[in-house]
Amino acid sequence: MSKTRIIILGAGFAGVKCARVLRNLLALDSYEIVLFNRENHMVFHPLLAEVAGAALQPENVAAPLRQLLKNVWCRTEEVLSIDIDNSEIEYEAHDSSRRRLSYDQLVISCGNEVSLGIVPGMDDHAYPLKTIGDALALQSHIMEQMEKAEVCDDPAQKRFYLSFVVVGGGFSGVEVAGEINDLVRRSLKFFRNISHEDISVTIVHSREQLLPEVSPSLREFTGRCMKKSGVRVLLNAVAARATAQGITLKDGSQIYANTVVCTIGTSASALVKRLNLPKQNGRLQTEADMSIAGYPNVWAIGDCAAVINHADNKLCPPVAQFAERQGVQLAKNIKARLSGKPTCAFSYRMMGQLCAIGGHKAVAELMGVRLSGFLAWFIWRGVYLMKLPSFFQQLKVGLEWACDLIFPRTLAHLKANRSRKISRAFYGAGDIVLREGDAGTEFYSIEEGEVEVLKRIDDRFEVLAVLGPGDFFGEAAVLENRPRNATIRARTDIELTVMGANVFSQISGSLSPLRDAIVKAAKRRTNIWKNLHEIRAVLDEIPLKFLIEPIGQASLYPEVHVADAISLINEKRLDFCFVVDQKQTLVGIVSRSDLLRSIEVAAALPEGAEMKVQVQDIMVKEPISIHIDESSALAVMTMREHGFKTLPVISDSVSKRLEGYLRIERIMDTIIKRMLVYDKNDRGRVAPRVTKEIKKLHA
Repeated sequence: MSKTRIIILGAGFAGVKCARVLRNLLALDSYEIVLFNRENHMVFHPLLAEVAGAALQPENVAAPLRQLLKNVWCRTEEVLSIDIDNSEIEYEAHDSSRRRLSYDQLVISCGNEVSLGIVPGMDDHAYPLKTIGDALALQSHIMEQMEKAEVCDDPAQKRFYLSFVVVGGGFSGVEVAGEINDLVRRSLKFFRNISHEDISVTIVHSREQLLPEVSPSLREFTGRCMKKSGVRVLLNAVAARATAQGITLKDGSQIYANTVVCTIGTSASALVKRLNLPKQNGRLQTEADMSIAGYPNVWAIGDCAAVINHADNKLCPPVAQFAERQGVQLAKNIKARLSGKPTCAFSYRMMGQLCAIGGHKAVAELMGVRLSGFLAWFIWRGVYLMKLPSFFQQLKVGLEWACDLIFPRTLAHLKANRSRKISRAFYGAGDIVLREGDAGTEFYSIEEGEVEVLKRIDDRFEVLAVLGPGDFFGEAAVLENRPRNATIRARTDIELTVMGANVFSQISGSLSPLRDAIVKAAKRRTNIWKNLHEIRAVLDEIPLKFLIEPIGQASLYPEVHVADAISLINEKRLDFCFVVDQKQTLVGIVSRSDLLRSIEVAAALPEGAEMKVQVQDIMVKEPISIHIDESSALAVMTMREHGFKTLPVISDSVSKRLEGYLRIERIMDTIIKRMLVYDKNDRGRVAPRVTKEIKKLHA
């Protein structure tokens, strides 16, 4: 006789509580409970801030599922999809094959995922706080900044190392800001060259007060305590972007910091997104009893579910307190459904809320009673201690907390080897990516946006070239193990792929096309003006607007059919067409070679859809361009860098209005004619401004 199989997806508060209660309610010989979770432990998320602040060891906030859930089959394979009509899930097995498993009842409790992409650059430069790995990475980073600051002899750079910004003033943001502040300030007695004045911890919150979930009086208390402990609180402030230098607010102000922690931004898991079921703000809509409409054997609870609380007819907040109660009620509803009995709607009244704010202080609301200060902090720790899923964890955490009251926090940390990393980085327009003279430890490839290559000449910077998507920089310093010989500045907002020196050396050494591209780039990036002062002087005298060719008929709209582009290029014998929108903003470029891509695009389309191929499907997006107010010398260097025969000219980086284009033939013709003009000076004698290079060309 086969057992009835109940599959639970996710081991958060909701999923674990549901599994534990179900195992107690259902007979072991008749029902099989299977729990899928990518990690073999449950993370107690409310205590992750304490791990980041070195007040707790990571193993004390992770409960092993096999020890926690007796007689539940715990599996760590990743679930790839749900075939809800056939009552099956698909998962990636131990051998990487895709397999299927049927179910009689399914509980979806896979929670949400971190999504820092809502703020440009946050995903690249900010630390999230969702997993134990996140907390450990943040803790190690904080320690590393303190070690750097200890030996730094530049006061401004020292303050930069010790500047921390937390984005979000909810429970997680306040708790992690308090822990960072406590860790750094309580550790100062072990450092001889760091003072309290060097440390800066800032909370950036978009609302008028911190902790909008609690009462106004507790919000005010929280704000006062945070400020008193040395935490700077910025209210009604919205983060617009994050870079390696810190964050920029929507009002344009900059907060410089070497550490950014982001506690905002979540999205539905990929598994939930793929389900063709009704959703509310990305969460699965459920019936009153937490089942999915039309599928009585499928249920959803926790952060991934939009469950209505019938105690107040409001949507349940995504907090552990509600998740646990949903797990208990759902277990009872599943048993009722299996027994043919009616199920019950979810209804629960919140018992209270607690939040630690650092400095052995907290705020709490428990059954209408409001507390703050040390007493609230003591209750906060007691409540969370009792919520830990196992007695052994309660004992370990209790001992850790007792030691934290008496002994200093550990300053030891594991320093990961960063030389093999591949990562991404975001920089805002105007930000310096690397400086001339810096150590060459990383190689950069441009995914989006443009950068300027700068060279210091006397007391000013000169722009040597413009690089765009697909270009790279930093290769010479890495390969030759020497300092950077130029400064790179973001011309627009940019997204980069960053490769550590070891990885880059290995890849470039074994991949011939990349190695050849690097050699060619090194030859191109020499300063051609070093021995061509006269030609450079002539170019500096020629405004770019005198070299511009009119667009004429060499422009198309993105929505134009590709056949029209082919006809235009053929009839007018054009080498290219610029693609502009209704405002004449440059959005792309189509060359003769790009026309071949139309065949590939058409071949990939479904039968009958070939006639839908448009110019925007084959164009090169965000082409390299130059501003009309920039120098002719920069135009020549940019064309030389990319091997361009033509270069579009736009009004500026904001509007990107297409003003015309440059041809290398016209630039060279103008140079030669200008160089051959005789200047009557020097006491009436005629002196030709002709270099040996121009003489050779003219001959």
